[in-house]
Amino acid sequence: MNDELSPSPRQNTDAGSDWWLSFHVPEMADLFLAREDKHDLHATLTFLTRHLGLESGAHVYDQCCGVGSLSIALASHGVRATGADLCEFFIERAIRDAAAAGVECAFHCADAFQFVPDEPCDAVFNWYSSFGYAASDDRNRQLLLRAFDALKPGGRVALDVPNLPALLCGFQRHLVHRGRSDGRHVTLIRDSEIDLAGGELRQLWTWLVEGKPPRERRSSLRLYLPHQIRESLELSGFQDVQCFGSVQGEPLTIDNPRLLCVAEKPAS
Repeated sequence: MNDELSPSPRQNTDAGSDWWLSFHVPEMADLFLAREDKHDLHATLTFLTRHLGLESGAHVYDQCCGVGSLSIALASHGVRATGADLCEFFIERAIRDAAAAGVECAFHCADAFQFVPDEPCDAVFNWYSSFGYAASDDRNRQLLLRAFDALKPGGRVALDVPNLPALLCGFQRHLVHRGRSDGRHVTLIRDSEIDLAGGELRQLWTWLVEGKPPRERRSSLRLYLPHQIRESLELSGFQDVQCFGSVQGEPLTIDNPRLLCVAEKPAS
């Protein structure tokens, strides 16, 4: 057996049903969601603007928006942004950050499996591995169906997920990530395993924050090959699915860590 893909002895592999309801911690925003890499942010905005056909005044829905970093950046370029996330303190921060940036965004604390903006959107994006949280393929597809419901005819959706072939080739069983949040030193220890038979990436996240007791969180991400993502989009009603290997728009290969898909809601 390949040791890198076998269970870690210190890890409880059961993330639990609807694990995401209690998964997030405030420090996650500063370590992963703030998008301080300006070059990467610019490249992502360029990709979304180009492939979603965003123009000034267009209405875009940021599904599972986190702290709204992409929504706020798009709004600063004249796009009207709506965001939804189930994590209340992420939404509170998104509202504060939008006000500090002097832009108007509509952020909602809501379940993305059910939420649809009141006003039809020109585009929807679901970014950075927010698809695949549920063990059920049908339930994961609910996110795509809500994206379809949110769009005007002819509108486009963009989806960002791990590229499974690359994940398997370069699998990291143990990762340590360090940073700062709210003036405190933060160390994240992440232990990972892949259930090949079940098609899931299971992770134990241990948060060590200066001045706070250790906290553990567990997650489970359903893993899909690129053709399965395409099929899910098509089953949800989308057409003309395109796959890319990065925000630079390069073709998808086995070496690309991310899979970016763009699809269109039929015009009629």
